[in-house]
Amino acid sequence: MHAAALAYFRETARLGSIRRAAASLNVAASALNRQILKLEDQLGTRLFDRLHGGMRLTAAGELLLRHVTATLHDFDAVRAQIDDLRGARSGHVSIVAIDSLLVDFLPRALDRFRAKFPAVSYALDAVAPADVPELVADGAADLGFAFVARNTRAVHFAAELPAPIGVVMPSDHPLANRRAIAFQDAAAFPFLAQAGPLPRSADIDPDFARFRAGLKPRLVSNSIQALKVALRLNMGIAFFTRLGFLDEIARGEMVWRPFENAAINELRIGLLVAEGRTPTAPARQLTRLLMEDLARLRDP
Repeated sequence: MHAAALAYFRETARLGSIRRAAASLNVAASALNRQILKLEDQLGTRLFDRLHGGMRLTAAGELLLRHVTATLHDFDAVRAQIDDLRGARSGHVSIVAIDSLLVDFLPRALDRFRAKFPAVSYALDAVAPADVPELVADGAADLGFAFVARNTRAVHFAAELPAPIGVVMPSDHPLANRRAIAFQDAAAFPFLAQAGPLPRSADIDPDFARFRAGLKPRLVSNSIQALKVALRLNMGIAFFTRLGFLDEIARGEMVWRPFENAAINELRIGLLVAEGRTPTAPARQLTRLLMEDLARLRDP
């Protein structure tokens, strides 16, 4: 059934009058009445009782109205998405994130997005987890990725993904055959550390914070790529989420194992967007793609 006919039917049901519905839709009353008669003919039943004071839905009309309401709502949603597609063909999107997501996850996501929207440009910056919410709230970035924690009303998490900190190591490491690793077992091996403070969300496990603070790193670097090379050279183990090592894990070069402590396994990473600020069309489209990617990682 044509969308116009459904709209005519819905407006007539809403106003209870062909004349008033025609005036509301700026169409001729005779044309609107023909569409309703055509619907009734197609369905083989009356949709309205024609009364002296107007039009009243029959039981069949009530049933059709529920269908029409849902159908036109879905149609409007699809039309809005199509408008977004047109608007997203060019533009710019800025993203800030914890640096482990810049190694693999985000470049791959942007490459898939580029295939549909080749004229869009991007700014992709690694920042400290604590700085991500403020940059998104202030408009310095369209989107952000950070560990889930209490945030201001100016931002909210559009999607979340479990992202516990665990042990990353070469696939032939002595700890690689463990299903989970105790702090004291990890402490027996050289440790490669990323420069900077732990994410605030790690405070949910004070045991991990104390364990981490008591270690003396063999190597400290602010470059995750340098730490990856050191891991491949078997210089030690490192503590990260698995998201920065998806490619190496898939190829069998590295393994990631969780710690035994339950609290550290509650950490989550989320996609932050601004509250109350209308995003650009390319930012809306990219947000949808990133939410789909996070869902695939959460439910492989």
